[in-house]
Amino acid sequence: MKYHFPAPGQSIDLHQPQDPPALGLKPDFIPQIKAFVQANLNERYPSRWAVWRHGYLAHVEGDFNTPVDVASLRKTWHALIVGAAIKEGKIPSLNQKISAWLPELSGPHAEATWRHVITQSAGFDYPYGDYPAFQPGQMWTYSDWNLVHLCNALARVYGKRDFYDDYAEIARTAYFEALGMQGWSTKIVFDQASQMDDGVRFVLSLEHMGRLGLFALARGNWDGVQLVNPAFVESLETKQTYGMQVNYDGPNDGQVHLRFYAEDFPECPYGYLTWVNTDGDYFPGADKNWAFGAGAGGSYILWNYKHGLVFAAIGTALNPSKESVSHILEASLLGSNPLVK
Repeated sequence: MKYHFPAPGQSIDLHQPQDPPALGLKPDFIPQIKAFVQANLNERYPSRWAVWRHGYLAHVEGDFNTPVDVASLRKTWHALIVGAAIKEGKIPSLNQKISAWLPELSGPHAEATWRHVITQSAGFDYPYGDYPAFQPGQMWTYSDWNLVHLCNALARVYGKRDFYDDYAEIARTAYFEALGMQGWSTKIVFDQASQMDDGVRFVLSLEHMGRLGLFALARGNWDGVQLVNPAFVESLETKQTYGMQVNYDGPNDGQVHLRFYAEDFPECPYGYLTWVNTDGDYFPGADKNWAFGAGAGGSYILWNYKHGLVFAAIGTALNPSKESVSHILEASLLGSNPLVK
C-alpha cells in the first residue's frame, strides 16, 4: 500500500492537503462531522479535528498545531513502544514477565507479562473491597497502576532509572523521531482519582496525532523502515480480551465510559491499550477494522486500515453508537484513493 509520509516538521503543507474527491471521498463528511462534534462536545478543550486518507490531509477543522495533554490517548502509543522494543530485541516477547525489569513486584503481580499489562488485565489493583487477588489475565480493569508499571518497565528496558528519567528520550528512540514528530512533549501528572503520579503522558497536537495514526495504518512502517512488526500492530487493533471478566469502575482512576453500557459489553472491546470494533459492537453497522485510542478531554485517534482513514480529534467524544464518525466516514467513500497506486 502506498502512503504519503510527511517530512519532519509541523507545517500543515507537509501533509499535502487535498480536496476530498481527490482522495476518493465525498466532501459531505465535513458538515456531518461538524454536526457530530457539536452534538458530542467535551468542553475541556476547544473542539478541533482532522481527517486523512493514506497520509494525505482531507480536512482540518480548527487549530492544527497547538499541543495538549491527551491523557489516556497515550496508552496506544506506549503499547507501540513495547512493539518497537520487541522489534529491536530489547524485549524477547510479550510473554516475558515484567518482573524481569521490576523485581519489586511480588505475589501474583510478579507473574504479569507484557501481554497482560498492555491488555489491561495484569490485576495490579487487586485485591480490594470484595474482589480477590485475580491472577493476571482474568480481569480487565482500567488502571493507573497498569500505566505506572508499564512506564517504569519500559524505562528500564531503555536503560533509564524509572519513568521520571527522561522518558521523552525513550519515545524518540522507539519511533517518535523516525516519524518526524517535532514540538511534542511529555508530562507527569498527579492524578487526584488514584492519588498517584499516573505514568507518562504525551502532549500532542492534531499534527502529531495524524502522524501516529498513519504509523498504525502503515503497520508500524514509516517510509520504508519497519519500526514495529506488522503482526504486533494487527493484534493491537484486534480484540484481545475474550474470556476476561470486566470491572468498569476500578479503584485507581478506573471509571470508564463503558460503565454506562456495561450490559452491552460483558467483555471489554479492547486490543493492546486500544479500543476496537472487532466484534462490531462498539460501532454497530460499521466496518470491524476500526480501532482508536482515547483520552480525557475528548482526544482521539481513530483509524481504519482497510479504508486508509485516520480521524484525530480534541474536545469531542466517541461513545458506542450506530451513528458515529466511523459511519460518516465510511458513507463518504467514493472508492479507492486515486493517489494510491
